[in-house]
This record gives sequence, C-alpha cells and structure tokens, in this order.
Amino acid sequence: MSEHLSSWRNGAAKQAILDFVASVVNPDLPTFVPLADRIATLDNDGCCWCEKPTYAQFYFAIARLKQMATDDPSLLKKPEYKAAYDDDMAYFVKLDPHMGGNVDLLKSIVFETHTGMSDDEFCKMAHDFLTTAKHPRYHVLFHEMYYQPMAELIRYLQANGFKVFICSAGGITFIRSVAEDIYNIAKERVIGTNIGFETKMTDDGPVVMRTEDFLSPIDDGPGKPVNIQAHVGRKPIFAGGNSDGDLHMLWLAETNSHPSFSMLVHHDDEEREYAYDIGSEKTLRMAPEHGWTVVSMKEDWARIFPWE
Repeated sequence: MSEHLSSWRNGAAKQAILDFVASVVNPDLPTFVPLADRIATLDNDGCCWCEKPTYAQFYFAIARLKQMATDDPSLLKKPEYKAAYDDDMAYFVKLDPHMGGNVDLLKSIVFETHTGMSDDEFCKMAHDFLTTAKHPRYHVLFHEMYYQPMAELIRYLQANGFKVFICSAGGITFIRSVAEDIYNIAKERVIGTNIGFETKMTDDGPVVMRTEDFLSPIDDGPGKPVNIQAHVGRKPIFAGGNSDGDLHMLWLAETNSHPSFSMLVHHDDEEREYAYDIGSEKTLRMAPEHGWTVVSMKEDWARIFPWE
C-alpha cells in the first residue's frame, strides 16, 4: 500500500504512518482496530490545502464584496468593501483571528457575503469560485491548491478501511463544494463551522436558507472534539492538523482506547510554499512529549502540490 504515498520521501514520518496503519489493520496483532472504529479526522486549511497568504474562503468573501460593491457603489463607503474593490489584501490579512484580528468585523463580512441565499446556491457559488479563481502567487486554480501528499494519505487510509473526515474551522458548505472532487471525501464526512440555517417554504417545497448566525461551537480549538462527537459519535484514531486550533483534536485521538496516531504538518518550506510557525507554537511544543509526528513539508514531502 505504500505506493499510495508516492509524494512522501522515505523517512521517519512516512514510516511512522505506514507502521501505524499496518498495526491497526492486522487482525493477528493486539493493536488491531475494528473497521467501525477506524476514524480519521484531518484539518483542511494549512493541513490539506494552502492557507496563505490568507484562507481560500477569505478570497471568496473578498470576491463577493468586490462584486457587491460593483453592483452597488454606495457600499464603497464601508472600509471592507473599499478594500476589496481596491484589491487591498493587507486589510484582510490583518483580520485573521489567529493574528489577533477583528473577529466581529470578520463575522460581519461572512454574514454579508455568505447569507441571504439557499445553501444549494451558496454551494454552487463556492464551487464556481474554487474552480475558476486563481491563487495570487502561483496563478493556479484554488481547486488545485491542495497538498498532493495529503490527498495520497487520505486515499491510503481509505484503502485500509478508514472513514476519513475533514474537520475544519472553515465553512462546512464551502469545503463540501469540492471535497468529493479533491479528496474523495463525501459531503457528509465534512465537519466545519456551520452558518445558521432555516427552512423557507416555497411553491416547490422546503428550501434550506442560510441565516446571519453561527451554530455553536465554531469548529476550532475546543470546538473540534464537540463537533466530532456530534457528527461522528466516535473518537478518531488518526488525527492530523497544522495549528493550535487543531491541538484539542490531536489530543482527543490520544484519549482513544485504541492505538492512535496524531500528526502535525509543519510549514517550513518557504521556497515551495510558505514558512511560518505563528499560530502553531503551542502544538509544536507539545508534539514531542505527546509523541505526535511532526511532518516537515521541506524534508518529508517530495512534492507539495499536484501540478508540480
């Protein structure tokens, strides 16, 4: 099965993954884990696809603000619309909550650009954006900005009987719009931050509409174990992330009665991707004492993106 990890360099990280999977699928070993309990949860932004210079969903929201300001120039009186219209990315990067950004303004932008429509309409808008808009540095479709080694890992786990879930702070419908295409992960196996929903009755029947609200908790930090319990009902035995927002999920796997594996993707390749530790300092410090595997993008991945 190791051919599934062809973009991974031979080394400690790859071998640790192979050894763990081999140990839980062999019924003759005391470490065997039944199929029902082979649950894997992986973060998305920064773990399975690129999150810099800012999140793909941020770019989507910015594009929406720009289009809305084009349609209604009076909106340019608001600084967020003006920044979007002027392509002022620095304004939006500073809103990142992991960088101490203005969370209330961020929520306002999400509500203005992500609500007032049916969830089906939003899903199509998200899919259209991700399959047509391009990343500003690489000039490649956002749809193709996923990490090839992680896509291979997902398929490797699936081939060994794992049910793989995306567990992201990002919007659940935004990720669902492309999860099947990119990761071979069904929509019902995407866990994310939920906008509010309500049913609107029409002549054609009920329509699920998006509302200006968030369902609690946000799927980040301590919210991840809660949402995993709500969506899955089982603890993961395999968990992967890249930031302090994933710490609770990595630790949750460790509390499983079965053997477990937690990994942290470390962004240390400035040439091929980005190099940064901001927002992952605590998890990186805790990794050695907990036995979590730190995956170096620079050392462990022979290639990062599928188009390399």
